[in-house]
Amino acid sequence: MHPDLERLIELQEVDAALARLNAEIATFPKRVAAIETKLNKAKAQIEKVKAAAKAGDLAKRGYEGDIQTQQQKISKYKDQSLNVKTNEEYKALLHEINFAEQNIKGLEDKILEVMMDADTKKDELKVAENELRSETAEIEREKEQARQVTAKDEAELKTINARRDEIRKSVDDTTLAHYDRVLKFRGSGIAVEKNGMCMGCRVYLRPQVLQHVHTNNEIIFCDQCQRILYSEAPAIAPPTETHP
Repeated sequence: MHPDLERLIELQEVDAALARLNAEIATFPKRVAAIETKLNKAKAQIEKVKAAAKAGDLAKRGYEGDIQTQQQKISKYKDQSLNVKTNEEYKALLHEINFAEQNIKGLEDKILEVMMDADTKKDELKVAENELRSETAEIEREKEQARQVTAKDEAELKTINARRDEIRKSVDDTTLAHYDRVLKFRGSGIAVEKNGMCMGCRVYLRPQVLQHVHTNNEIIFCDQCQRILYSEAPAIAPPTETHP
């Protein structure tokens, strides 16, 4: 086999490995971002529960302040009732006292609701914090695994790049330039011939081209896709029409 053909076959394998490794390494920031999003979601849930609990506590304090206001009114009305001179004035004060007492009852009911909701929020917070601890441990494992894979890929990339440079230096400049040009546009610069066909573009080769490709002793290009051709086994030419 022509020396450059052997080197280009290996070069194409190396280039494919490099493309795979580079693509995998490029996904690392996205993978980490997805992991961080998962963690932030768990943290956000905790903050949401804490905010709801804080709002409930503020509401409870507000209701307690309103109760004190109503109690002060009742105390004032009772003091005033000691000095009234008519039955109508006394009834009016009793009405105000009753109204204030009903307000207090309503406020106490609201406080009870807030306290019950606070107990629920405590349970929700405990669950959310447990989930966060569990997810944090799992997320750290995922991040570490991603870092290890990336480190392995980068080390392999360094080795493969060194081999790639070595191969490229040993290939004829003109042949290498053709390989690079076709690789850029076709995704591969060299293709195997099988059964008389270029496996890069799936087009049958002309008999005279096939004859040269079969020897593996020359740099031959596919007429259709311009990939450099080599053969692994004798070709079977496509059927030709026969005339009586």
